[in-house]
This record gives sequence, structure tokens and C-alpha cells, in this order.
Amino acid sequence: MTGHHTSAGIALAVLSAILTGSGTVVEKAALQRLPDLHARHSWEMLRTLFGSPQWLTGCVLLVGGLCFQGLALSLAPISVAQPIFASGIVLLLVLSHFVLHDRLGRVEWLGVTTVVVALVVLGLSIDPRVDRAGGPASFLDLSLAAIPTCAVALAVFAVADWTHTSARSMRRMRAPLFGIAAGLFYGVAGLGLKSSATFVQRRGLVGAIPRLLTSPGLYLLAVTIVIGLLLFQTGLQRCSASVLAPVNVVTSSSYVIGVGTVLFNEHLPSDVGLLTLRIAGFVGVVLGLVALAVSGDDDVAERDPDRRGRAESGSVPLR
Repeated sequence: MTGHHTSAGIALAVLSAILTGSGTVVEKAALQRLPDLHARHSWEMLRTLFGSPQWLTGCVLLVGGLCFQGLALSLAPISVAQPIFASGIVLLLVLSHFVLHDRLGRVEWLGVTTVVVALVVLGLSIDPRVDRAGGPASFLDLSLAAIPTCAVALAVFAVADWTHTSARSMRRMRAPLFGIAAGLFYGVAGLGLKSSATFVQRRGLVGAIPRLLTSPGLYLLAVTIVIGLLLFQTGLQRCSASVLAPVNVVTSSSYVIGVGTVLFNEHLPSDVGLLTLRIAGFVGVVLGLVALAVSGDDDVAERDPDRRGRAESGSVPLR
């Protein structure tokens, strides 16, 4: 049954990637029509966001993607499911090109192609003998991973926010820094999601509810995903989605795979050939996303004269 579980997990991971990519584009389109927002003013930011029907539509898609992600992690190992979640960036970029009119050059298309090929390689690495979802992690282990990571993420966000007053060369680092900060919080949320998913794996969706309500993973997921959302939306309004999103995905996926595989005692393929394919597939996804991240123009204000004009007049601060 392990092979069937892994296949079902892969299918759910694909659905999660589709919903996540689509939801991010819908949210970005909504943010372009909203007043300037910032995570420092969290209550005002949330009130504005939840007052936008278009943004709420994107949020519903993202929540749906999160639910499918949790189910996928209850069936498939992190090293298989997480790169598939990351592939949602391909759909995001294609939709950004046609919906948000972001320009995709040769490097971007090369990055998209690299991600697609890497996912095929990843699929060839499946080993039914060892590819199974891992068990739960203790509260202490989750805390030791989460607390320093969140502290680093907040420091990176502070640096990203500071760069708006810096030279242009530093301003170009805003999107990567915003992406890293949000990605680290989403990575910690991924650990909480995986921890919660292990109860679903063992007890079923309904039977797991009593254990979930007392599980630290569920509350870790809730807190970090809200903070990650605020940081990501702050960056998404100020930076190009085609730069911010790949950095965010690379950071969160690498963190979940690197930390989660150890934390939840999961195993990589024992066959050398399959292990090589698994590593090559993951590295290919990361390289493709990095190519996408470094190739774009990251500052929305630099590309939008109207927004820059409003910012310089004081109506829309460039922060």
C-alpha cells in the first residue's frame, strides 16, 4: 500500500501547487488595487485585505492548497512532496505573464523548463520500499528548530524594510530578502503542518481531530503561517511576484526538506541510482527557481512610474 499512498500524495501535491500558484497571482492582482500596506500595522493590514473580495478569493485558493499540502504530507515523504509544491511557481509565472503582464525573458523560460525537467527526474526517483511519510516530532524538537529560525526571519525582514532608503543596488535586494523572511516562516509552518499531518496518517482525518487540537504542531502552523502571510503580502505589494515568489519557495522548500527529513525521521532512497535522481531532481528545482529569482526586476515602484509618483508625493510610501 505504500506505493499507492505515495502516488496519492503526489497527486494531492500537484493539486496543492496549482491552487497555491493561482491564489498568489489573484492576491497580487488585488494588492495592486489596494492602498499601501505594511506588516508593522498588522490589524489595519488584515482589515484591508479581508475587505477585498478579490484578495479573499486568492486567500481561499491558498487555504485550499494548504489543505491539500497537509494531506499530501500525510501520504508522501517530504523529499518527494515538497519539490512538487515548489513547482506551483511555474504556473504562477505563466499566469503572471498573461494576467499581471510581468515580462518573462529567456532566463525565466529557461528556469521554468529546468523546474519541469527536474520534476520529471524527481518522479523517476520514487522508491516504494522507503518512500513513506515519517512520524511525529516532539515539542522540544519543533521548538529548537522554530525559535531561532523565526528570529532570523524577523531580522531579515527588518533589513529588507530598511533597503528602501538605500542605493539602487541595495534596493534590488528587497525582493530576495522579503522572500527569504517569509520563506523561513512558511518553512517553520511546513514543519507544523507535517507534524499535524502525521496524526491524519495514523488515525484518519476524523479520528485525528482530538489529537490535533492538543498538538503543538497545529498551533505552530497557525502562528507562523499568519506571520508569514503578513511578511509575504508586504513584500508582494512592493516587489515583482516573479522574483519574490521563487525566493520564497526556494527558502521554504529547502528548509522543510533539510530540517523536516531529519526531524521526522524520513529516509531517502537506498538505491544509489534512485538517490542520485532524487538529489538531482531537488537541485534542479532549486537551480530553476534561483534563475527565476535573479533574472527579474524586483522593485514594483521602479517599474511603475505612477506608483513612484504617488510615493514621491507622499500618498504611497515606498516602504
